[in-house]
Amino acid sequence: MSLFFKNLFSKKTSYIAIFFVIISLFLFGYSKQKALQELVVYSVLNNHFSPIPIQDDYSQDVFNQFIKKMDPNKRFFTQEDIAELSLYKYAIDDHIESGNFGFLNQAYDLYIKRLTYISDYVPSLFDTKFSFTNQQTLEIDPDKRTFSKDNVALERYWEKLISYQTLTHYINLKQAEVSKNETITASFNESIEKQARDKTKTEVLESLTRLQEETLDDFRNLYFDSMINVFDTHTSYFPPERKEDFDISISGKLEGIGAVLREEDGFIKVVRIVPGSASWKQGELKAEDVILKVAQGLDEDPINIVGVRIKKAVKLIRGKKGTTVRLTVKHPTGEISEIPIVRDIVVIEETYSKHAIIKDTRFDKTFGYISLPKFYRDFKNPLGRNTTSDVQKALEDLNAYGVDGIIFDLRNNEGGALVDAVYTAGLFIDEGPIVQIKGRTHIYDKILHDTDSAIMYDGPMVILQNSYSASASEIFAAALQDYGRAVVVGSNTFGKGTVQTFVELDKLSPTRSAFFNDLGSVKLTIQKFYRINGGSTQHKGVIPDIRLPNKADHLEVGERYLDYALKWDTISPLSYSLWYNQSLDINTLSTLSKKRITTSDRYQSLDSHLSFIKKRSENTHVYLDAKTAIAKKLEANTILDTYNKSVVPIDNLLFTIPHESSLTKAQNESYQDWINTIQKDIDINESAAILNDLIANLTHSSTNH
Repeated sequence: MSLFFKNLFSKKTSYIAIFFVIISLFLFGYSKQKALQELVVYSVLNNHFSPIPIQDDYSQDVFNQFIKKMDPNKRFFTQEDIAELSLYKYAIDDHIESGNFGFLNQAYDLYIKRLTYISDYVPSLFDTKFSFTNQQTLEIDPDKRTFSKDNVALERYWEKLISYQTLTHYINLKQAEVSKNETITASFNESIEKQARDKTKTEVLESLTRLQEETLDDFRNLYFDSMINVFDTHTSYFPPERKEDFDISISGKLEGIGAVLREEDGFIKVVRIVPGSASWKQGELKAEDVILKVAQGLDEDPINIVGVRIKKAVKLIRGKKGTTVRLTVKHPTGEISEIPIVRDIVVIEETYSKHAIIKDTRFDKTFGYISLPKFYRDFKNPLGRNTTSDVQKALEDLNAYGVDGIIFDLRNNEGGALVDAVYTAGLFIDEGPIVQIKGRTHIYDKILHDTDSAIMYDGPMVILQNSYSASASEIFAAALQDYGRAVVVGSNTFGKGTVQTFVELDKLSPTRSAFFNDLGSVKLTIQKFYRINGGSTQHKGVIPDIRLPNKADHLEVGERYLDYALKWDTISPLSYSLWYNQSLDINTLSTLSKKRITTSDRYQSLDSHLSFIKKRSENTHVYLDAKTAIAKKLEANTILDTYNKSVVPIDNLLFTIPHESSLTKAQNESYQDWINTIQKDIDINESAAILNDLIANLTHSSTNH
């Protein structure tokens, strides 16, 4: 049977042959989960950039990955359970061939058994007052902890965990009751202990209830995901609803009411209203409102969503543009009202590029500033917004203003549409290659070029990036760095240098879909990015020309820290010409930047703050006695207060919005929040100084030439 499926996706296989294979298998009792398993695994095996053999090593990786996904914090399984399940460690490859789900079923049964055991045991821990005098510690990093030996050890772990969570609430509640001029004391307060215990009990029991609501289907999806995750970290199985969320993130739009929600104490609470959304226009729904019921249309009966998980609540609230949803809401005043909202397209403004004019009084220069959170494009709507068009409009504004240079901010840019990374890079250079792409075979190799000789901006430029700049943003930064077109500033990028595509399983096997619909999708890695200089952006990321202190330096952020990440390598470089016909004097620019950073009060405050965080993050044991925990809390508060006091608006930077009069009220609201944030940003301030040095350096080089 396996040979059928290994060849099922071959181009040589006729659709008629596939049809008869599927019909035959269905008639002989072929199950949906078996069909789905083979579709998921073999679609990846036959198409992945770097396939791995389905054998014992593969089985072991899937085993470890699935256990990690089921119980990431090691709070339920015991060593006894893992030993029992280890019988399957090298059998999963054979199970795929035979359609056996013994490992999945037994792992699920053991998990539910332990979850039920803990759910029955934990409530009793809240019957007794906590004294917070336990001189023990708790290891909170699961990678540094083994699974509990048995049920007795599991109980001891949960006792410590509950004690720690209650102590955390106790200290926070105690701090909330003292004025800013007072200090938390270690004196015991019974009333606050009771509040902390009740709050922890509610949170823990709700969390356990939520876990108990997960079904075998949920874990089956997790199992399929584990089976292909081991090919590489970005290859995943997407059930239908997960794919919908991904599409929303890449387009920056969804159909709904435009309210950001969170789950709190069993209720669905409104966190924020999205400017310009249906809720914002209707005007009655506000932040801090609690949604009690949801009704569809004008006459359907409402559904009570108290105690409902946020995922299900969102599904009820979202809907097609033009349809009505009625929300029964409890306001902070205690008043209850019904709010009808006509759903509309929700434009997530934070997704889109923004730009401003910076007047820097230090140098009497004017700079353009463009912030790009992701490379977005609505592939379903050719007339929808896209990154290239929006950046082009921004450059038109900045050119009209006659800026002396531009800062292009890619910090936290998670990537997005590859085509826009290429097109947008092309706005800053004349014709030439932008990125090389290598596939599993040479058939899929290609080079993406900027084929338009038009240049939207030809002046000095700095690119600002950080550890969370990934994928398409790395292609953009790498290309302009290789051309010497811009000085890249910040920290190493994430290092995601691979291309993924979605395979809709229903379309991959239409005949099977006729029997088993909604099979979901597979996102799989099919290609790898390489810079025009031949180096991959995978794993290493883009190394900045000038390094700035990074808040994520103490964290393990990046592709190199992820399980099953593909490695860095090189291919042949392409032929290209430097933008300035010479290398930029990076050494001089870097030396000047280091001098400023060394003497900057803001950067020194940040350095102290980061050193403290790094020290604390390396010690993952937490204390269970109030005296020590409060001392640690006070130390952290002092460090944080000192740092927060240093984060003030930067006087020498004056921001203006060049097109403010053309903004809608919603866009203006979003822009003002943005300006208030970047006004305090020392990395923008240092980037402006580097840009000024670059201008002077280029002027000097031009004069000498």
